Amino acid sequence: MAFSFNNLLARWQSLISKLTQPPQVNDDDNQIDQLSLKAIAQTYRQHGQRAQLQAVSASVTSEHVMMPIGREDALEDIQRAISQWQNNVGELNAIVGPFASGLSTLMQAVYLQNQNNHTLLWLSFYHAPLSSKEAINQLYACFGINDEPSSITEAIRLINAQPRQIILIDDIHKLMLRRMGNYQALVTIATILMETRQQHCWIIGCEKYVWQRLRSQYQITHFFKTVVHIDHFSATELQQFLWSQLPCLNIATDIEIETETEVETDTPPPEQIALAQQALLEPHAKVLMQTSLGHPKLALFLLKQSILAQQVNHLSKLSSKTLLNLDASTLYQLDEESLFALAEIYVHGGLTVENLSHIFNISMEKSSLTLEFLSRQGLLITQYCDSDFGRHFYQITPVISNLVALHLVNHNKLFSV
Repeated sequence: MAFSFNNLLARWQSLISKLTQPPQVNDDDNQIDQLSLKAIAQTYRQHGQRAQLQAVSASVTSEHVMMPIGREDALEDIQRAISQWQNNVGELNAIVGPFASGLSTLMQAVYLQNQNNHTLLWLSFYHAPLSSKEAINQLYACFGINDEPSSITEAIRLINAQPRQIILIDDIHKLMLRRMGNYQALVTIATILMETRQQHCWIIGCEKYVWQRLRSQYQITHFFKTVVHIDHFSATELQQFLWSQLPCLNIATDIEIETETEVETDTPPPEQIALAQQALLEPHAKVLMQTSLGHPKLALFLLKQSILAQQVNHLSKLSSKTLLNLDASTLYQLDEESLFALAEIYVHGGLTVENLSHIFNISMEKSSLTLEFLSRQGLLITQYCDSDFGRHFYQITPVISNLVALHLVNHNKLFSV
């Protein structure tokens, strides 16, 4: 009798142990793997141990621009502003959106849409001018002004004397570098824009949270007639985007469609075939929408990594239940100091060791340690300068920019309305 009782007790203890342990899912169709932020950062192209960031081309050509998905209304609003300028109702115009929402792509589409009917100029502050003088000189160079004007009044006169043109300025938020002298660059360029807006049509592109900071500090919205706001993709737009990228991933989507007739020569119309093929992507797009919140780069990255992990070559063989997810636990463990630093890096699109040192009035060594810590967590990728560690450049890992921004907003580190 005692033996039976001990045996029963052992079985009961074994059952309790199994019930209290985390579930071990062995079914591949139900297992969801997670990618750490560090693993994501490591997928960027490496040069030794140093990530080399890709520079954005300053030129605009049709070969490198895909017409933006879901931006038809935004394009119409900008075209309406251009028409008003043609009718001598010139005002400043802006396109505002978060990083990786297709802001630059939309501006390039505006350029291509108008290149046959207007004279256009393109200027990008992607590389972030180091001084007020350099920022102003880039603006002069855009107009072909080689000799620096003696005053702002003279510069305005020279710009107004030129034939009417559309000028698109991308990455205007890079002028928000908070260091000595850069405020003057912002004020000077704003003055030139205001005093030439009747002669020329200015369209600037600005990151969403930087725009909100500018609006809060300088009330700039009073000077802009047309402000077009864009955001990350909706569920439908994200599915369209992912569908357009499948050929680049070498994924087949062809399927056989059963018809109601037995005549072999009958084939479904192309529209029916296209809809049936796209239906294969729909469940995957829904899962990716929930994970990425419409961030196209992140959704595409997760889809690509999932395809590589499952080693599939046809969309029908990809299981939505095994699409890779994100492990963002590192982000939620950051202290206040790290969050403030991350917010400034986000707003500026990237900072050097020297930039962060100026912003927070800390030593170069402390700045370097802060940036390297965030980099080791997978939140930043780095471009190193061999000759000067103060010029090491750090930016938020592009595919997680939306995730970081939302976290910073929730912790009151970014302006939000």
